[in-house]
Amino acid sequence: MKPASCFSVLVSCFALLMISGCATAPGHSDNSAAHLQDVGEKYLAAGETADALKYLTEAEEKKSGDPTIEYDLALAYDQRQMPDKAVLHLEKALQIKPSYPEALNAMGSIYAKRGQLEPARAAFQKALDDPFYKTPQIAAYNLGRLYEKEGNSQRALPYYQQAAKIDEHYGMAWFSIGRVMEQLHRDDEARHAYGNAVHESPGLAEAQLRFGILSYQASDLDAALDSLSRVGKIAPNTDMADEARRYIEKLKSEAARTRGHASSHVFRGEEMEMNSNDQSRREFTEEELPPGAVKAAAVDESAPAQAGTANGLESQSYRYMVELGSFVDKEKAEQVKANLLEKGYSATVKSRKDQALGEIFVIQFGPVASLSKATTLMTQLGGEIEGQPVIVKVPAR
Repeated sequence: MKPASCFSVLVSCFALLMISGCATAPGHSDNSAAHLQDVGEKYLAAGETADALKYLTEAEEKKSGDPTIEYDLALAYDQRQMPDKAVLHLEKALQIKPSYPEALNAMGSIYAKRGQLEPARAAFQKALDDPFYKTPQIAAYNLGRLYEKEGNSQRALPYYQQAAKIDEHYGMAWFSIGRVMEQLHRDDEARHAYGNAVHESPGLAEAQLRFGILSYQASDLDAALDSLSRVGKIAPNTDMADEARRYIEKLKSEAARTRGHASSHVFRGEEMEMNSNDQSRREFTEEELPPGAVKAAAVDESAPAQAGTANGLESQSYRYMVELGSFVDKEKAEQVKANLLEKGYSATVKSRKDQALGEIFVIQFGPVASLSKATTLMTQLGGEIEGQPVIVKVPAR
């Protein structure tokens, strides 16, 4: 059987740390560029691009020559489906700061959407080569996508492998490795890669399906059942769910023959709840972009050492949440949450007080144990939503 033909897509997303109480309300005397940019970014995070453009344009007028404002404007125009204006602001950002890998990656995505594959390749490669790029795995993945889109899977493979080497939690990179390995008839290596994909991103329905089928073919029936039984939850009423169901019926028959009865434990996969960092992937057409720009904000992972701790060891551990905000309309937040729940994510809506916007609502995912996992989840969410996810560090309970 041929491997699944649909690929994952990441859209441009700008990761921001959640900052409480640092902005003043609209109409307050603080009309600095920094304040206007902060409010604009919050509207951008909520997917309110018209308001985001209003504040970011005012910020640009007050502080011309700031590459981060130009980059924010580019993201806002890209969300508004105005790529020409997005390119204009990306070009401004790169004129001011030539070594700006996030902008280069975003530029590459727009070129790719236009079918300009060579300029896209050059932009992604330059971003990948920047030693200060915080998420080079995204550029590596994008390069792999370009080669695969051209029908050159063997050239794509080392870029997917590089992405997985940079970030071992990058589920989509592992899935892409598995897909290419399967095309090359290297099924053992494909199964290994799919196994890593479902471990890191349990909500990847295609990875669960392919891992389940290859495990069935390898006579690893327990692993096959675990993965196949997840597919219907992640992607109900789809061809993938129907195919998984057919294999489950085969496995039930084989289990009954070999054990004398259908053991109850074989359906444990259906009883499991999906992890909070599950990823549900959507299908894409050839006209869509490969993954876009991700600007991961730096987060200090170290807890302050307390007096009396031996050798400066941490006295408190930390975890990471991923949040999508800031929605001024709770009903809209609940609607976005419901859509994400249907795709296999575990999410909750939380109320926040913001000095700039008043009461806002954020959609919260997690917690997860490491910044790397949070960054991966944030990246995955970028392919499902229009708003911009953020990473929040919280004490572990």
